[in-house]
Amino acid sequence: MLGTEHNTLDYRPNIILFARHFPPHVSGGARRPYYLAKALQDLGCQVFVVAPALPDDVEGIAVPHVQPDPSLEPPGRASLRDILRNWLLWPDPDIRWTKRAVRAAKQALPFKPDWVMTTSPPESIHYAGVQFKSDFGCAWYADFRDHWLVRPFRKQRENALRQWIERKIATGMLCKADLISTVNEDITAEVRQYCQSEAQVFTLPHFSIKGDAEVITLNPDHLNLVYTGSFSLSDPDCHIGDTLAVFEAARQKNPALHLHIAGRLSTEEEAQVRACAGAGAITLYGVVPLQSAHALQRAADALVLAGSPHALTPPGKAAEYAASGKPIIAISEAQWACSFNGQCTAEENLISLNEDGVCLVSVPECNQSHAAKNILRKMAALAAIIK
Repeated sequence: MLGTEHNTLDYRPNIILFARHFPPHVSGGARRPYYLAKALQDLGCQVFVVAPALPDDVEGIAVPHVQPDPSLEPPGRASLRDILRNWLLWPDPDIRWTKRAVRAAKQALPFKPDWVMTTSPPESIHYAGVQFKSDFGCAWYADFRDHWLVRPFRKQRENALRQWIERKIATGMLCKADLISTVNEDITAEVRQYCQSEAQVFTLPHFSIKGDAEVITLNPDHLNLVYTGSFSLSDPDCHIGDTLAVFEAARQKNPALHLHIAGRLSTEEEAQVRACAGAGAITLYGVVPLQSAHALQRAADALVLAGSPHALTPPGKAAEYAASGKPIIAISEAQWACSFNGQCTAEENLISLNEDGVCLVSVPECNQSHAAKNILRKMAALAAIIK
């Protein structure tokens, strides 16, 4: 990453960053805020992070969450308490944690912030931006990794009344934001509906991540496929069965294939793996640190990218995968899969994996340093206008 001497803007604001998902807890949403915080620090900014837990290399305050990780059990019948939580706590039940985090941060903050950053999901995290902008007079930068009301992961938001109310909440919150970034153009289009000015919103794509020093060696007699992350626990419409079916079919013609899965699986998904015909050629690692996930990616012969057939864009890990320079095989019926698989199907690419040039490798649009410099450039421009 770039050091402070490369910050040609000479703008190094004090930043407080609120994130519901952050290392050492492992989730797809933890990577983006963590690497942005580190990159902004390397550009000379003082960054104070507020999250359920913190790694040793980050300054901030840990505000514990009652359920830091998703449940591994399939959802059961909703109790009356669950129903009340979902209908009385707006925009989502995590608003309780956000309010605790705001109170704790106000007491622990070691400086007067120039900027407050909030990164969702959950969308309730943006309450912290509204509060800190009001109480400290600082500017507010909100980052969106997912849609709010378009194809929502929280099924309650499909209710027409809920959509109408939450649209009011989104508009009331985000009209106060000074800058808003999203990971793709589709989310940008939605968020602009809630803002006073379209100029507030810009697209900051998922970025590649600088490699770590850890090295993992996989069996050279295998054609090693690596998948890092969750399936339905990240996206309810992303089913592990689709990946297993393609893997099993390809392995009948290419028996050297071996699938490595590093990430949190539900109890039901683990049972599906054990019951599938290719179970003997699948290794489950469970949840691993980011450094180990990156090492597995670099050791792979190819990387597997799974996604919902309804997703408009590829998962964020595509940019992370791209940093490894390894072939990427997309298992999804979504249109974006073609950009990785070319004219072949995922199964055809797996079958011919030992041949050269069978898969496309995506090119990352930026790394974490470029992303942080883009943010800082926009912050500096807005600060000059405010002055």
